[in-house]
Amino acid sequence: MIVERIEKRATEVLRAANAKVVPVPVEAIAAKHQIRVRRGPHRSFSGMLIRKDGRALIGVNSSEAPVRQRFTIAHELGHFFLHPKKDAFVDYRDNSRDVMRTPREKEANMFAAALLMPSEPLLRDFRSFAKVGLTEDELHALAKRYRVSDDAMRFRLINLNILAIR
Repeated sequence: MIVERIEKRATEVLRAANAKVVPVPVEAIAAKHQIRVRRGPHRSFSGMLIRKDGRALIGVNSSEAPVRQRFTIAHELGHFFLHPKKDAFVDYRDNSRDVMRTPREKEANMFAAALLMPSEPLLRDFRSFAKVGLTEDELHALAKRYRVSDDAMRFRLINLNILAIR
């Protein structure tokens, strides 16, 4: 139930932004909602969302890989759209922290995956990339097309039941 709600919300955000191409322009989506995105190096966090007085800011760790920064922006957009009653989120680089296991963090990750790798175009692309099975090279090419990490693509395909767990 929650997965369908998150998928639906991500699809609504994509439609409202008229985002019909991949890679999804996450910064343009943020700008459309008057959310400023700022980058800077930091040792302990990947991203943050701060809301105050009707304004919002997403902070992104510039030390991380570009695909990670895109996922972080999409994750913070997840908090923005899914968790409107909380004014601040900080997402730490150390994914082993207990905070990453909270329902809100899982939901924001699901939203980010759905936003960056929308199911309909992803299914079409999967079919054209994987003629027989999905090789590591094909997975990498698919991830590159969507400007996400190989791991993010693998998890998304598994969660959509397109790819079997190995």
